[in-house]
Amino acid sequence: VGPRVAVTMPQMKVTPVYGAGKNGALCSVLKIDDDVTLLLDCGWDDLFDVKAIKNLAEVAPSVTHVLVSHPDLLHLGALPYAKKHFGLDATVYATLPVHKMGQMYLYDQYLSRQAVEDFNLFSLDDVDAAFSSFKTLQYSQTVDLGTKGKKVLITPFNAGHLVGGTVWRINVDGEDVVYAVDINHRKDRHLNGANLEQIFDKPALMITSGSSSLNQPVNKQVRDRDFVNSIMQTLRNGGNVLLPVDTAGRVLELICLLERHWQQNKLGGYQLFLLTSVAYNTMEFAKSQLEWMNTAFTTSFEHSRTNAFSTKFMKICHSKEELNKLSRGPRVVMASLSSMESGPARDLLVDWAMLPKNLIIFTQNPVADTLAHKLQTAFSGTIRIQVSRRIPLVGKELEEHEASKKMQIKQEDEKFDVKANENADSFQVQSARTASGALTRLSSNSNMSPAIAKATHGFKDVLIEGFVPDEECAGPLFPFRVKSVERDEYGEAFDESHYKMLVVEEGDAAATDQDDMEVEVEIDDRPTKVVNIGMTLHVRATVMFLDYEGKSDSYSMKMIIGNVGPRELAVVSGTRDAVDTLVKGVKVVGVNRVYAPDNLTYVNISSLAVSSLSMKMSDDLLRVIQLQKIGNYSVAWVQGQVEKGEEEGEHILMPVEKKLRTQHAAAFVGDFRLGDLRQDLVSKGIKTELVQGVLVCDDSISIQRMGAKNEIVIQGPLSAKYYMVRDILNRQFQICN
Repeated sequence: VGPRVAVTMPQMKVTPVYGAGKNGALCSVLKIDDDVTLLLDCGWDDLFDVKAIKNLAEVAPSVTHVLVSHPDLLHLGALPYAKKHFGLDATVYATLPVHKMGQMYLYDQYLSRQAVEDFNLFSLDDVDAAFSSFKTLQYSQTVDLGTKGKKVLITPFNAGHLVGGTVWRINVDGEDVVYAVDINHRKDRHLNGANLEQIFDKPALMITSGSSSLNQPVNKQVRDRDFVNSIMQTLRNGGNVLLPVDTAGRVLELICLLERHWQQNKLGGYQLFLLTSVAYNTMEFAKSQLEWMNTAFTTSFEHSRTNAFSTKFMKICHSKEELNKLSRGPRVVMASLSSMESGPARDLLVDWAMLPKNLIIFTQNPVADTLAHKLQTAFSGTIRIQVSRRIPLVGKELEEHEASKKMQIKQEDEKFDVKANENADSFQVQSARTASGALTRLSSNSNMSPAIAKATHGFKDVLIEGFVPDEECAGPLFPFRVKSVERDEYGEAFDESHYKMLVVEEGDAAATDQDDMEVEVEIDDRPTKVVNIGMTLHVRATVMFLDYEGKSDSYSMKMIIGNVGPRELAVVSGTRDAVDTLVKGVKVVGVNRVYAPDNLTYVNISSLAVSSLSMKMSDDLLRVIQLQKIGNYSVAWVQGQVEKGEEEGEHILMPVEKKLRTQHAAAFVGDFRLGDLRQDLVSKGIKTELVQGVLVCDDSISIQRMGAKNEIVIQGPLSAKYYMVRDILNRQFQICN
């Protein structure tokens, strides 16, 4: 092999924008060679404190791409505000459920806030504008970001926490960077678990969160039993159960659990409700996203057309008033918001908290300083809260509001009138000086208001010949647009779609096109005002917490990171205690280069972590080697020498002389599981038995892993059966000679 030559490697650095040192909203930046700036999540919490996200204003203008991992507020809540105020103008990449459910989260937040305050941080139009920049991907779909100089590929994989939740692979010139925050390796009722160990192997960098590093393992059977028993005992005693839930995330797990329990036990006598301002749309989207959920849901739908979210017992409501109109009786209500900062969950707390027979169950760890956090931590039986209501204006207040509105409209009309007069005068002077033709008036049947009609001064829809009018002239040039009509030999073409009736059965909801599904939000446009009342709430209802957050616990996170084996690890969020616990744990399993940077403190990824080099291969070398297709890659043994190319910084790999080439053993690429090998052996008629980690074939041949390097050893008498077993074992790998 020729002399060593320095080759340019990608320079990468990472920092949390905010979120370091605490649990809550996540937002980080990954910079690649100063050419590519990836914003990893753009979250906000339920407090909507602008100061908490002020750091985003510094980095937003330079962001080239945004990757969103989950649809909840903590991962994308600041997108509308950042796009409107911080100059964030980049394409957002996410899965389809993250896009759709993320809109539901923000719609619910806005409507809940607007009902109790004059919320002006963002509007529904701002939400729609932010989500119009999304580009949706499927799991395992690779997209080239089209960057200059470096080849940057992104691929989403299942995170297991929320529907559509993503672990991102960011491949930079062959080196992997893994962004994995808030993952869940365990299978839920509605989601498959994440399986990072089988996807990633020794990436250059792994970026993760320490938010769940203090969590203890949960016995799911015991938890579900306690959950259901507590609810049923409360209902039988005539009480009500309040479950503060998120809008469109972990609430789906609770819906599956409770709906199934109601069906199995025929609990029609007790009422079960989902109460959010976007409940209907959330359920419709859930029905159409089965392919993103537990494989059992897809299998059930394919065989029996049964949709897990076509509920028979659970009913939906969109407001507390709608709920109160229904028949009274013991009921379970899953209501947003989980933080209880606003929304129907806060209203029901005020109504139900003072009755000892009622029950309040929290299922997610709360954001600090929210009402839900205060109820679960520093709670002594009473709590001071503010109750807000938006009520219609009446009497003198209504008259003053209408008078003010009329005055505002009049002032706007006068301003428009003055500006139009100026434009008309300018237009007339310009016409006298330059027009060589004639002004031809075109008839127009527009529905203009009198003020606008007056302001146009007759120059609406005019055709001006002989010159290009000034930009501020009152009349546009050639305003008429001819509607194109397709014709065939019989005249105007007939469009069958105008006369078709679309009939979709309830069970076929999963097949509907989600992009065409409209979200209808009813907004009361009557003039209103907000009334605030402070009160001391005496909480006599039972308050309990059961963990349905769906995140991997401390021990599991340590083992997952150890099995993935990143060369460097960056922890971008989590309390100091949680981060310290994670750092100590991963060092035990062999990950030694671990960083926990502060906000806007960049960490440079060392050249030791980036082990791949890029260079050109000469045509002579390509004729010598034997490329083999392995997955998405072409692999071959190469012996060559590096030489400088004609261009500056270019390096070419040339073949070595034949006498200098050395022999090499075949390389077995890939890995296998004994369970998969056992199935292949049984399919060939070979009797197998797994005894203490050793696979015994026909009572004479054994296969096992041995040694520190976990090598595969096959032992047995040389025979036709032995070679048959060895061939089946070899086929588990891709062999590169």
